[in-house]
Amino acid sequence: MVLRLVVGCLLCLPLLARAGVILDSSSELDGGVYTLALTAHIDAPPATVQRLITDYDRLTEINSSLIKSRMVQEHSPVRHRVHTVIRACILFFCRSVTQVQDISQQAGGRIEAVILPAVSDFRQGHARWDLAAADGGTLMRFSAELEPAFWVPPVIGPWLFERQLIREVQESAAIMEARARASDAP
Repeated sequence: MVLRLVVGCLLCLPLLARAGVILDSSSELDGGVYTLALTAHIDAPPATVQRLITDYDRLTEINSSLIKSRMVQEHSPVRHRVHTVIRACILFFCRSVTQVQDISQQAGGRIEAVILPAVSDFRQGHARWDLAAADGGTLMRFSAELEPAFWVPPVIGPWLFERQLIREVQESAAIMEARARASDAP
């Protein structure tokens, strides 16, 4: 009974979100590698979104799943090594996951990250964010391929990753939108 209630609540999370419209999302599992994609509209300018998601020492302020975030090395003004610890819980599956990534900001609103497996809980991984102005806000396209070095329930793994990604984007979008509104206030 409790499990059904939890599952029901999780399925309704996208309906309860007040910000960050998810336009499309998908997840797949092939040979232990998860492929994730998500497109969202965030009611904040691209410059604001990019500034907030590249403020590596303060990412915990826009995403409650992140319990630690810090820049460990600055290779250049647009290339950084970042260490994060994420606490993800869905249903009975909870895990703190460490990622160390080399992140580069590129022209045209693109951000790319490559996971360093030797110091992360992933065998491999990379992610890409594309940010573009759209409808008075930001169209964010996110894609990632991740191979966890930890056990994920194989039958529901793609669903778990996709639900977690949607929840995190919606939460972060709400905070980014609030900050954009606050900075526009007289």
